[in-house]
This record gives sequence, structure tokens and C-alpha cells, in this order.
Amino acid sequence: MSKLLVLDFDGTITDAEVEGAPFRGGYLGDVALLAGISADEAERLAVIFEAEVAAEPDKYGWVFNGEIVAPASVDPYLRIMPIARKIFDSTGTFLNEADRTRLLDGILYKYNYKKTVMAFRDGAGEALRGLTGTNTWVVTNSHTEPVQDKIRTLDGGAGDLQWLVDRVHGRASKYILDDGFDALPVSMSLPGLERPIFLRRKHYYGVLNELREACGADWSEVTVVGDIFELDLALPWHLGAKVGLMVNPFTPEYEKGFLKDNARGGLLTSLAELWDFAAF
Repeated sequence: MSKLLVLDFDGTITDAEVEGAPFRGGYLGDVALLAGISADEAERLAVIFEAEVAAEPDKYGWVFNGEIVAPASVDPYLRIMPIARKIFDSTGTFLNEADRTRLLDGILYKYNYKKTVMAFRDGAGEALRGLTGTNTWVVTNSHTEPVQDKIRTLDGGAGDLQWLVDRVHGRASKYILDDGFDALPVSMSLPGLERPIFLRRKHYYGVLNELREACGADWSEVTVVGDIFELDLALPWHLGAKVGLMVNPFTPEYEKGFLKDNARGGLLTSLAELWDFAAF
């Protein structure tokens, strides 16, 4: 039974593929321009490289400070990064890694992220309203205010989700590793994935632990739901929490395989499953 439910936002409550489609299109168009190729050629290469990235999860991922901190296949924002690098490699463009990182991870990402649209998973409003009266929080890497604004659109001005608006904790920095944080092992392994999944995400731990202590819950009474096991769920699972993976067509098979028959894990396909999964 849960005393605390923690929800990721992007890709968990929202439909990342719909939201991110304009981002991907704009980003790839900019890459084509910088690489000196046509938009059609960039799309052709992107399809090829996307398949390569999906087939090699040990090799590709979201690289932060030299380590892979999340898979590259789960959403449009993560997928485009290695694809763009492979297009630049194939065209001999921006070969200096420092310059390339500033361009791709900084300028192009921030510029094209503004093109995203708002798209919730089916039944999002009903599912979240159904959690009224529970100790549910949103913990996200996104900035607090934009996520709060998105949740407000779900209640149509009625204010019946204001309680959740007030419980958005942004900038959770789930991707930042701290090797000196020894409350957790350095990493864990999953069958089907050769590279390690790093656990010492100190800032994310601090956010979850503060919420847990505030409601007087043991880790076994905490439930966390997200769309990326490596980023959202590996840390709380290792601490003893129950975790739910909100799957999509791009969810890695090794993540689904690990949680499918796990005593403290589960796979969700709909937000309508939240109440029963959390077991308040």
C-alpha cells in the first residue's frame, strides 16, 4: 500500500511522440542546413541511423559528463542527439566534440524545444482528478512553471487540479551523477544490457527522500511511475520503492523484461491504471 505516489511528467503524463514531432522536424532541418545536405537526405539518413541506435542500446544513450545516463531510444528528444552526431560524422561536419556538443545539446536543443506542442496521454485529466486526496507529486527534470501551466489546462479553469499544480517539483536533475554519494551502489545491471545503469543521482535522491520523510513513509510505501527505468525508476527501485514503467512503442525491451515479473515493478500502458497500481 502506498503512502506516496511520485509521477514523472514528460512521456509519462504527456505523449512525448506527439509533443516532440515538431521538435524533431525543426532540429533535423537545422542539422541538414549545417551539414550542407537536403532535408530529404537528412531524413533518409535519420531513418537509417535511428535503427542503428535502437539496435545498440549498449553503445548509444544520453551522454552527460561523459557517462550514459539514459537510453537514446525512448523519446524524440533523446533519439535525435546520436542521430545528429552520426549525420555530422557522415558529412564530416563539426568534428570538434566540444563545439558539436555546444551546438547540438545547447543551441539547437533549446531553440527547437520551443516548437513542441502540448499533448497529454489519453485520459490524463480524469486519471489525475481521480488521485485527488492522495499524496501524489510530480517530480520532473523540466522547469516547474511550464509543467504547472500544462496541468492547469487539464482542468479547463475549474481549478480541480490546483492541488497537483502546487505539488510540481521541477528541475529534479535525475541525470546528474555524483560518485561521492555513497548511499547507493555505483551502478546496477539489467539482463540484455551490457553497460551499467548508474544509481548515484544525489539530487534526485534528495527530492524523493524529502517527500518520503515529509509524509512519514518507508521506501516500501513509496510508488514511482515514469517512462524511463534508467532515469526515473532505477534509483527508487534500489531503495525499496515500487516502480511502474509507463511504456510506449520505443521502450527498451530490457527495461520491460526486468520489470515484467518483478515483485516491486510493473508495466503500465494507460494512466487509468495509476490508482490500482499505487494501491492507496
